Amino acid sequence: MNRALFSTWVARLGSMTFAVVVLIVLALASTIGTVLLQNEEQTDYLDAFGPLWYWVLRWLGMFDMYHAWWFLGLLVFLTVSLSACLWRNVPKMLKEMRVQKAWLGERHWRHLPVRFELRAKDPARLEAWFRARLAGWRFSEAEAEGVRFVRADAGWFHKWGYILAHGGILVILLGGWMSIEFGFRGTMNVVEGGTNDTIQFLRGTEVVEKKLPFTVRCNDFSIAFYPTGQPKEFRSNLTILDHGKEVLTRDIIVNEPLEYRGIRIYQASFGDGGSPLVLRLFPLRGDGKVRRIRSRVYETWRDPEGRMSIEFRNLRPFNVENMADPGEPKRFRDLGPAVEFVLRAPGARPVLVKGFMNPFVDEKGKDRGSFLMISTSGDAKDYRPVFLGLDFTNDDDWKLYRAFVRALAQVRDDPAVPAKRKSFVAFKRALDEVFGDARPEDLPEIAERVLAATQVLPRLPWPALPVLADFEQRYYTGLEVARDPGMNVVWAGSAVLVIGLVVMLYFPHRRLWLRLGPDGRAALGGSTNRGELDFARFAEQLVHELEAQGLARISNTGKGGRR
Repeated sequence: MNRALFSTWVARLGSMTFAVVVLIVLALASTIGTVLLQNEEQTDYLDAFGPLWYWVLRWLGMFDMYHAWWFLGLLVFLTVSLSACLWRNVPKMLKEMRVQKAWLGERHWRHLPVRFELRAKDPARLEAWFRARLAGWRFSEAEAEGVRFVRADAGWFHKWGYILAHGGILVILLGGWMSIEFGFRGTMNVVEGGTNDTIQFLRGTEVVEKKLPFTVRCNDFSIAFYPTGQPKEFRSNLTILDHGKEVLTRDIIVNEPLEYRGIRIYQASFGDGGSPLVLRLFPLRGDGKVRRIRSRVYETWRDPEGRMSIEFRNLRPFNVENMADPGEPKRFRDLGPAVEFVLRAPGARPVLVKGFMNPFVDEKGKDRGSFLMISTSGDAKDYRPVFLGLDFTNDDDWKLYRAFVRALAQVRDDPAVPAKRKSFVAFKRALDEVFGDARPEDLPEIAERVLAATQVLPRLPWPALPVLADFEQRYYTGLEVARDPGMNVVWAGSAVLVIGLVVMLYFPHRRLWLRLGPDGRAALGGSTNRGELDFARFAEQLVHELEAQGLARISNTGKGGRR
């Protein structure tokens, strides 16, 4: 490539037009990347956009836009444009700052925005006053054909602002490239008492796993709640194991990460870590023998007889609900622990169930029995309450219910018992069987619950009803793990950019020329690249000071001069 062609390409790539076009496209792309959530689940994108647009947007890399080839290409073009701009202009700018041309030809003098024609009584005194009045400015001088120029510059380093601003952007782009190429940001879950050394993150449309150079152990996880049931603060106590050796132990909370070997670990989320569960299985058919089963969250318990299965999804030790009626002030109340599971049984539709451990006790203290939340759609938003009648934490309720069911079966076919009295006789037999003469004090409430249960339990389509009896809460802590090797580079570039902008905006380049000619003729002229009105006032003030001290008087004003 010859020199002329190279210079042409450098000029085009370093032009303001090319840089502005690239910046506009980058701004539009960044806006799209802000509106369209990045690195979400592919099924979410498919549901949101449909098959056609999903594949179009996927092909364009819009779901991981900041790693897309075209976005990185735009960054390359911007880098090349800035580099070409600096390549073309920095030598010239440095030369202009280093060499201040004092001599000004007549044509250039006439184009100065501020000019004053003077008559000087003593040119030497006038020049001495000019230098003293502008102390701190940089001076240069030139003389030819009996005319002497003294030039004063303030903010002569102004072009360093342009150099630093453009250079700062280049450094920021370099830091961004380092972060994209060598950095990562992923998630990992660590169960209380467990360890993990692998993170996952989405790269484009694929889930990528990366092994960390160390292992993270969660010693403990704690959580505090607001009265509304929302998490107030969750805290993880973590230990870093490097080659099996404990090197660092620290608590982390949201926005207070742990850093080790250039990798930051943030507290991001939490959830159940596979808590052990104990449930009582109340048979709705058959002999009525209650069984105790053990399982864990995220495991599936299967009945050895093949009658049903329970897929445990989640455990929540606190379930705060607003118990106020519509239009009333909110009244939050903790309904106690609950386990979520999918219940499957032959001949029955699978349902999502939220089973509460404790019975429902109303505001008057009356025990209304155990209850469930059931969703036939499988979506928690469709939960509907189902009150079971019995308090399954009270063994007397279950014993009386079973005895009542058996007694009803006996008297149903007994012709000696009138039809209207069958339920009464059956209930009396059940009371005698369960309690004998030692009737409990809360018998009216138990009886009411048992009668309510006879209307609900026989209609349930499952062979047995699982009720949470005990649990051992174990959380997992959700961590966000990030390595950003370009972060400090970006900060450095940002600092350089800010310094450059400060120099550009607050240190204008002001130039003043004092021209001393023969026969007492003199002139003052100047220009600036910013704040022309203030500069004109400043020059006019200098002239008035000259007149006040008797060093010169104005004989005429040029462009920008006022009298």
